[in-house]
Amino acid sequence: MQLPPVQRLKLLRQRALAALRIGENADVRLEHGSDGVFVLVDGERIAVPSPLRWKLYRKGWTARLDRLECEYGVGRHVILGPESIVIDVGANAGEFAHVCARSGAEIFCFEPDPEVFSCLMKNAGPLSRAHLFDDVVWKEGGAIEFALAPARADSSVFADGPKISRRATTIESFARTHGLTRIDLVKCDAEGAEPEVLEGIGAAFSLVRAVALDTGAERRGARTNIECAEILRQKGFRVFDEAIGTRQMTFGVRDNA
Repeated sequence: MQLPPVQRLKLLRQRALAALRIGENADVRLEHGSDGVFVLVDGERIAVPSPLRWKLYRKGWTARLDRLECEYGVGRHVILGPESIVIDVGANAGEFAHVCARSGAEIFCFEPDPEVFSCLMKNAGPLSRAHLFDDVVWKEGGAIEFALAPARADSSVFADGPKISRRATTIESFARTHGLTRIDLVKCDAEGAEPEVLEGIGAAFSLVRAVALDTGAERRGARTNIECAEILRQKGFRVFDEAIGTRQMTFGVRDNA
């Protein structure tokens, strides 16, 4: 996919602003290679499923990670350290794995879209404490149809688009199989499937300290915050619904977190 003319002009403008040192604009470039599309910024080479994602890096790589850290409540609703365990449902290109690397936390990333998973491997694969899986995290195990929309970052069980068969797993079974004794944060951007992800935590809820859910209007145009809040309250979490920039977030936090 090539950038549309309007986006090419915006990218040129971005580079001009960076060259003139106007504001906090970073010099952002795109690289199209045989192994995919990459954003070049601040010395980083970031694999992306769509060149349109260059816009996420207008302020640079560090600012992008700072924003994700804020959006998912790190430092506010949960403190991560070298002993922390994070499960990332809908890991996309793996940026949140780099957020976790700042504190040394261990992260288990799930991204079922094959094109996006390829980016995840390039970006997060070199991180020693990041583990990557292409399963769909769901309310039960087995095979499931998964719709692809990588250019829009909207691939999900509920999306419109070409479908593939994927293996589904639950956080409960994953935690049991991998011998997890704590889960400090479940970070979830499941494009509308957040309630099913929570249902699949099951008995592993006792291990979870905090949950950060993107509950924007992605389930056939509706939010999932009400269903998610009800599940979290039933499991003993305090619930916060917050608008952070363009994200609509639902947080569940243990009193002793």
